[in-house]
Amino acid sequence: MDLKEFITETLVQITNGVVNAQELIKDTGAYINPEGRHSGENLQTGYDGQFRHIQKVKISVAVSVIENSENKAGISVLSVISAGFSSKISDINSVTNRIEFEIPISVPIMNVIK
Repeated sequence: MDLKEFITETLVQITNGVVNAQELIKDTGAYINPEGRHSGENLQTGYDGQFRHIQKVKISVAVSVIENSENKAGISVLSVISAGFSSKISDINSVTNRIEFEIPISVPIMNVIK
């Protein structure tokens, strides 16, 4: 999986997870990412989508840059280490680094006005 796919899939899964959780708890009286704004401990509601919470998704990934004599260099997210055998011999140069960053996200709001 390349870095672009990893980031895309992570953000999509977070968003879909929030939507699924909101649907599952909608009749319990609990709220996940309620619409409105906070004033101390209290939530002021009724802003019709104007006030949305911004969270930061913190991502820390190990990336590997692999270059060999047969093809160009590439960057991939290290998620699975695999082993195998090859009858072909080539010069391989590999460097692993860690990248950390934050992505602001506002997941779907849940209407608290009944």
